[in-house]
Amino acid sequence: MLSRITLCLLLLSNLCSVAQVNPNDVTIIRDSLGVPHIFGKTDADAAYGLAYAHSEDNFFDIQEAIMAGKGLMGSYKGKDGVLFDFGLQFLNIDSLVEARYEQDLSPHYRSVLEGYAQALNDYATAHPKEILLKKAFPVTAKELVNSSTLSISLMAGLGMALKAVNENRVEEFLGSNEAHTGTGSNALAVAPERMDDGNTYLLINSHQPIEGRFAWYEAHIVSEEGWNCVGGLFPGGSGVFVGSNENLGWGHTFNYHQFGDIYKLEINPKNKNQYKYDGEWRNFSLRKIKLKVKVIGIKIPVSKKVKSCAYGPVFENKYGSWAFRFPAYKDIRATEQWFLMNKAKNFGEFTEAMKMQAVPLFNTVYADKDGNIMLHSGGKIPDRNPKLDWTAPITANTSDYKWTDILDYERLPHVENPECGYVYNANNTPLECTGDSCNWDEYFPGLQTFMYNRGERFGYLMGEQEGPFTEEDLDRIKYDMHYHPNGIYEDKFAAMFNLDEGKYPEIADAIQKLNKWDRNGNADNMDAALAMVVHDFLRQEIDGPFALIMIRQQNLSEEMAVDAIRKAKKLLLKTHGTLEVALGDVQRLIRGDKSFPAHGLREVPRATDTKLHDKKKGIYKVTGGDGYIQIARFSKDGADIRSINAYGASSNPTSPHYTDQMEMFTNHEYRKIYLDRETLESTAERVYHPGE
Repeated sequence: MLSRITLCLLLLSNLCSVAQVNPNDVTIIRDSLGVPHIFGKTDADAAYGLAYAHSEDNFFDIQEAIMAGKGLMGSYKGKDGVLFDFGLQFLNIDSLVEARYEQDLSPHYRSVLEGYAQALNDYATAHPKEILLKKAFPVTAKELVNSSTLSISLMAGLGMALKAVNENRVEEFLGSNEAHTGTGSNALAVAPERMDDGNTYLLINSHQPIEGRFAWYEAHIVSEEGWNCVGGLFPGGSGVFVGSNENLGWGHTFNYHQFGDIYKLEINPKNKNQYKYDGEWRNFSLRKIKLKVKVIGIKIPVSKKVKSCAYGPVFENKYGSWAFRFPAYKDIRATEQWFLMNKAKNFGEFTEAMKMQAVPLFNTVYADKDGNIMLHSGGKIPDRNPKLDWTAPITANTSDYKWTDILDYERLPHVENPECGYVYNANNTPLECTGDSCNWDEYFPGLQTFMYNRGERFGYLMGEQEGPFTEEDLDRIKYDMHYHPNGIYEDKFAAMFNLDEGKYPEIADAIQKLNKWDRNGNADNMDAALAMVVHDFLRQEIDGPFALIMIRQQNLSEEMAVDAIRKAKKLLLKTHGTLEVALGDVQRLIRGDKSFPAHGLREVPRATDTKLHDKKKGIYKVTGGDGYIQIARFSKDGADIRSINAYGASSNPTSPHYTDQMEMFTNHEYRKIYLDRETLESTAERVYHPGE
């Protein structure tokens, strides 16, 4: 009898997992700014609606996510895309997903993914002219998991590791946890007892590119099965990655623990297919991967042999043979963890989701209506022997350096409901995330220990507050545009501010201007434009993120400073005719025919990353930093949520929502988000079923 019941349950599970969503069970409500609020009977219905609405707004970037999961980026983008196809097979992610999909993902979540995939296929069928590559469709749920696992693995250290190896810069980028950098973010939570209104406060301010595959898209997802979450996600994302529901909310910032290791192998000079391990020569495991690369419109098949060793996959170049060992690409459950975080009703349920440790990186800053706040610096961090030297690259070539486990959730940096009444992170070390007396103070090999200017500013501005915070206080802190006096920036960039005008008379006026600059990045600042352009030339010189200058061991050299100032002066005089130009006249938030002066600079709390956009006019366009921002205040009555995005809800230039949030974003204004259907329908721009 028991076996028959089990069989029936399995059959029912399989039927549910392949059940087709009826679009009439899904309603999309577009608010006045075009943001989609999706209502479905089931979670799978809601996922279907999310995929369809997002496709209406940005099918282009969703298709790139699909192609990454199908190994078709080389067929579409040529040599620039084939690296993703190589990564998918190099890390064996496609085979892992095929083997583990039904074992590792719950039947319920598989139905969510399958509803999402169905909507993408339905949209493609209804809009064939928008398809970029015919072979991208139909897409399957497994291929969506391929894509998400590849993307999150690259974020969790592998992307930087591959870049470091390819450019022979391992020691510079990854030599220790004092020299590791990447994308930035801010997040802040304040307990009710430190707020003047007695509510719990949460700031979500993750920094990403503001256009493209990894730009934030805002959506509100609701089902009759308990899903009611609003926040940001990336193209191809089947749920909210950062956001809030009626009970709680969370933000993420990138953390930079050592999430894996790089090994420089010793190769047998008599046999290139052998490497030394524990004093013996061992044979590599060999397999062949097949790729396709578009060259001048022709798709050329390419075969490549890939080696593996005891540590993991091996990458070979002219600088040597390098093995990678990162736990991120061995777990396909990251998006299911986020799904459970979306649906959590309280701190306990949220913590249980976090303890999956399937999301392989990120600091998480949390707040809820019960007054709880938390910072957890999580991810898949190897449990390393503290007696060994783990400086990259590892050259010992012994089994002592082959770790097999990750640190448990309880061993990771964690601050929960501190007496100081607040937690924050701006990609800085989790050793400094609240008041001095409340910080986490333990250690493990690979712990991130470095600090950025943004972390310094948040720590100082939060710490100097006496008494309760008002929301105006927290806005002032979030939109702070300064480099900290006598801080990391001043130390690392000292050469730029200590130049002898007599030694460099041709740039004496620029040196004077930098020396009188108040280190403020307000759009009206008449000295900050020169500093911003100098920063950009320095970033180009190191061929890496600007933040790398702030945390690497060596300070900025006088030679580099002089060269960057010369170039910056030349550019401003050629394009603007003077050095006396406001930052906002040089640095702009631009999309379509809209252009606004942009506040902020690189690595200040009001973070603004730019790229030279118009060489003739000397205009820099904002490309990243602050983008999607959400503020939530929680009370026993529920959540009061507001948000803003850098551009608008749509990536379609013909849509009225392509640029309609830009002015509010520039003015540091927000819009209120409603979670109840009645209010949303009463003010909706449009209410419809997918496909109508």
